[in-house]
Amino acid sequence: MEIWFSILPSIIAIILAIWTKQVIPSLLAGLWFGSWIVADSFLQSFNQTISYVIGVLTDPNNMNVLLFLYIFSGFVSLIQVSGGIQAFAKLMAKYLTNSKRTLAALWGLLPITFIDCGFRVVATGSIIKPIAEKQNISKERMAYMLNNSASPVIILIPFATTFVGYVLGVIEKGVQVAGIEGSAFSLFIRSLPFNFFSYLSILIALLSIVPMFNFGKMKSLLQKSTTSHRKEAFGVEFSEEFDHKEKAHTAKDQTGNAMKGSMEHDHDMDEKSVLKPRLVNLIFPLAVLIPLSFFLMMGSDEPARSMLVALAVTSLATAFIYRFQGIKLKTLMDRFFKGGNKLIVTITILAVAWPLSDVSQDLGRLIETTLGENLSSNLVPVLLFIVTGAVAYFIGSSWGSWALMMPIGMTLAVTTGGSVPIVIAAVLSGGTFDDVTSPVSGMTAMSAGIAEADHMKYVKAMSPYNFAAASLAAVLFLAVPWVL
Repeated sequence: MEIWFSILPSIIAIILAIWTKQVIPSLLAGLWFGSWIVADSFLQSFNQTISYVIGVLTDPNNMNVLLFLYIFSGFVSLIQVSGGIQAFAKLMAKYLTNSKRTLAALWGLLPITFIDCGFRVVATGSIIKPIAEKQNISKERMAYMLNNSASPVIILIPFATTFVGYVLGVIEKGVQVAGIEGSAFSLFIRSLPFNFFSYLSILIALLSIVPMFNFGKMKSLLQKSTTSHRKEAFGVEFSEEFDHKEKAHTAKDQTGNAMKGSMEHDHDMDEKSVLKPRLVNLIFPLAVLIPLSFFLMMGSDEPARSMLVALAVTSLATAFIYRFQGIKLKTLMDRFFKGGNKLIVTITILAVAWPLSDVSQDLGRLIETTLGENLSSNLVPVLLFIVTGAVAYFIGSSWGSWALMMPIGMTLAVTTGGSVPIVIAAVLSGGTFDDVTSPVSGMTAMSAGIAEADHMKYVKAMSPYNFAAASLAAVLFLAVPWVL
């Protein structure tokens, strides 16, 4: 029976996370339980728990990922206070003259808003919402488009996003636990063609722009929006028209405890501009970061370090440009650290999830000796997609579910002789499903709040679309391994 102890810590963490909807305490409980078994002493279990956490935090590769996440969030905050988004909003309003153009433009903003899902929703919603209101686009449709153009797209981009730093850290831990050769970045790249839920959810969302492809409540909302006439005037400037803090408060009121259930980083990404709106303040940072990331990552054995260096250089250059334009150094520092602190929850999840994988490794590998003998490798991807999706849906955390399930999934793939890239894609797909579907997901609540949509009305309207994408993805995760 001792062999079961190898995954008991993770099982305890998953059960507690689903029950309490709190990932960090659940991960700590699982880690402490595993440490108790390793130390074979109640008192020493606490010392052992601390040792596991310190071991993770003193690993250079882990620190590369954690620093990347913190600096990136601060970098996003700097961009937001520079006025670039406001300038872009004024430019876009001249060309978006009907609902189809407006919804297409919402997707077209991806090249300048892809760096973070919270930034994507807040920035795009801030630009498009006033125009969408003039054209009677329903608030639920607006929320659906914002949400499904964020996480499903950003998870597919292998550079210059908050997602890639976190995902590489989670995959790296899976590599260590499963004893896989090769880099986490290479495995992530190889997994991208199999991220079926992202592709399907994006396709369905794009098709829904065309009226004939709509069904259920979203279709009735579309019909209602085309016949209704709004009386509001929209002559207010963007910066006065949209106050994200108020919208976030509205989202919290609409969802009750939904926002409390979110395990993601703080998605209150909006910052007021302190400069006159200039388009260059949005374009310049991205024009530096993206090519520099590519350049440094080419031929590098440490992609996480390369991205960290590119981000640090870009952040310094961006701060210098903003300082030259008149933002005080104190303001730059205050906003940077305020932005970085928004990712403390995410960083803490990693700092606890990584040692949980370590303690499971120390306790032995049940999966290798038992499950691997009885489970077909072709069934592993679809099972992992369903389990990860279910866990993420109930705890409201894609990032938490990835940290919980990735080491188990990758070990299971190795044990059964299955495809590691497909398994990675299955776990990532399951978590992404939560981001755009779960009522307690931070992204779902924030998208509804930004669009000023009734939260549960939005959830009921978009759920058939996302569950349809999930069902098709499950079929592909079941069929593709047999074909390959």
